[in-house]
Amino acid sequence: MKQGAFSFRWWHLVALTAFIGWIFFSLGAYFVAQKPLDAAIIQAIGGEMDRWAAFSFSGAALWRSLLDVAAALWILLAVWGVGLWLWRWLGPPEAEPGEQALFAFGLGFGAVGLLILGMGLIGWLQRPFLIGLLIILTIAGLPVMIPFLRQFGARSRPEATSGSPSPLVILYLVVAVSLAFTVALLPPTSWDSLSYHLRGPWLYLQAGQIYPNIDVFSLNNPFLLEMLFMLALAIRSDITAQLIHFAFLFLLAGLVWQVTVQGLKMRNGWTAVLMLFATPMVLLLAPLTYNDLALAFTILASLYAYIHWRETEFTRWLLISGLFSGLAMSLKYTSFIAPLLIGLLLVWQNWRQPRQLVRLGLIFALPALLVALPWYLKNWAFTGNPVYPFVWHGRYWDAFRAAAHREPGSGIGWDAAALFTLPYTLTLGIGDASGDGLPGPLYLAFLPLLLFYALSRAGRRAPFAFQVLLLFALLHYAVWVLGVIDSAPLRQGRLLLPAFVALCPVLAWIIADLARYDHPQFSLQRFINLVLAVVIMFQLVTQVGHWLQLNPLLFIAGSESRDAFLERNLGPVYTVSQAINETLPSQAVVQFLWEPRTYYCALDCRGDHILDKYTHLEYLHGSADQIAQALAAEGVTHLLIFEQGLAFLQGANAELVIPADAAEYDRFIADHTRPVQQWGQVYTLVELIP
Repeated sequence: MKQGAFSFRWWHLVALTAFIGWIFFSLGAYFVAQKPLDAAIIQAIGGEMDRWAAFSFSGAALWRSLLDVAAALWILLAVWGVGLWLWRWLGPPEAEPGEQALFAFGLGFGAVGLLILGMGLIGWLQRPFLIGLLIILTIAGLPVMIPFLRQFGARSRPEATSGSPSPLVILYLVVAVSLAFTVALLPPTSWDSLSYHLRGPWLYLQAGQIYPNIDVFSLNNPFLLEMLFMLALAIRSDITAQLIHFAFLFLLAGLVWQVTVQGLKMRNGWTAVLMLFATPMVLLLAPLTYNDLALAFTILASLYAYIHWRETEFTRWLLISGLFSGLAMSLKYTSFIAPLLIGLLLVWQNWRQPRQLVRLGLIFALPALLVALPWYLKNWAFTGNPVYPFVWHGRYWDAFRAAAHREPGSGIGWDAAALFTLPYTLTLGIGDASGDGLPGPLYLAFLPLLLFYALSRAGRRAPFAFQVLLLFALLHYAVWVLGVIDSAPLRQGRLLLPAFVALCPVLAWIIADLARYDHPQFSLQRFINLVLAVVIMFQLVTQVGHWLQLNPLLFIAGSESRDAFLERNLGPVYTVSQAINETLPSQAVVQFLWEPRTYYCALDCRGDHILDKYTHLEYLHGSADQIAQALAAEGVTHLLIFEQGLAFLQGANAELVIPADAAEYDRFIADHTRPVQQWGQVYTLVELIP
């Protein structure tokens, strides 16, 4: 790109000044709302000083962590070996070595997940079977893994490694990844993990099979990654399961790099990778037993394979795109956006050639359906609804629960001001229903650049991949906005992670292209790179602050036991779960009310997944007497009431999840239960009176 050739006009200076002002506004607003180190964090770090002073080292604790890591690596290598076999049969032979490695892992991940699903449905989830499966897969994969690793370096293109990152970039990535890695070595504490991502696999392992009749609707969502979590629980531990999801951080970063270099024809992809790591939710979600990074990986892989097909017209790439769309649809319902876009692009390109359109449509759609269909058939068999709990309701679901879950009408509506400022409020985390979906300030700060390149001739110079990724991000955002308009619970920045990931290569290309607008007195490209560096520095300070507050080395080094760590970070819910395990008889059935986190309860503890268990019973049965009879009919012997959670919901006037008749609720407690134990004003354990 020729620098200094651009001739500035006065209106360019005005636009440049406005853009720089917008950047300062975006960064200032974000870091005022999301301070890198606020008083609460500093105070919490200070409170950890005593624990640091008592720091000690245990060889047994280090060995425990090494075994967790080794088990995760074993599973990942076995999955990759399966994927390499599949790639030999399905993959385009001209693919780059890095592409082969990444796509092969995705294929293996899907194949092993479906294999475990099949074993679960026929009742083969016993630990010996799962260990035997892993051994067989490892042995089968060695004949392809070893030659591939030997040839990897020789087959890599010299230009692919020519753009080495600076030492500061390497240092930042090492520090950021290392901090997140230590968090992945801690016992799980995240909300959704304890509610279903781990609870479901644990229940299935206890039963030795995947079975219906569990009133947790998320267990009947697509559940592909949880099959590997289940394998990790059987082989080693829940920390091993966390490390499985953490591995997708490297896979996603590698794929972003490949898309930038191969798809956008750039010298290297480090700017795109830095954009990815500067997205706070990425490093926040990576150490958790969630599936968000896996979803972003499979969606980006599907788009990338489609881009390859458009550029090479080699149909195997379109088939691979379909397979990865199927993998994405095996993880979350929201994944439909990527295959929808690819389908629309196929129609747009071939609508004048119906036969060609049908042929290409089948090459893409059949693999996607083949991979995703088992999950939707399982849902249909278990609940009567393939997309449970949406559209057709199903078992345990009705209009009341649908309203309690989605809260229709609670969104921002068609308020023009709210819609216009939505990118701003999204960036600052205002109104985010989950609290773990911060995108960081860069996407908002660079929004004018995205608009300029999308709407002007400047973007027409970009490779085809630029257009596809930008279209996907726009479509994903539009679908997300439609959800936010109607429903407050759908206002989660985390749901936009695939769109933000797709924008990382796009913004990297734009930043590189800005060199053409350089002026002898000012380089916009250098200024943007400086902004990126400043944001990364502040994000690293934030990450270090939260890391010091969490203090993970105490557990990893053995200064703190697992029980002590969980009591410190989960508080009463862990203490209560342990008390239930130790004091109630093994045949007890404990229904949690206004509390979904049941993972650490070893008995038959049933979570209140959308906090509506009592109000749904109230809706169905009305009186306290009939509610008690309904609970007894379900086999419930005890109730754990999250009093603090109920009080919070009452204060928020959450009508659908708090008792409609407070007096009848009080009568239910008084007449049909007897107290067992109470933990302050937080939890109360009661026994149902037969």
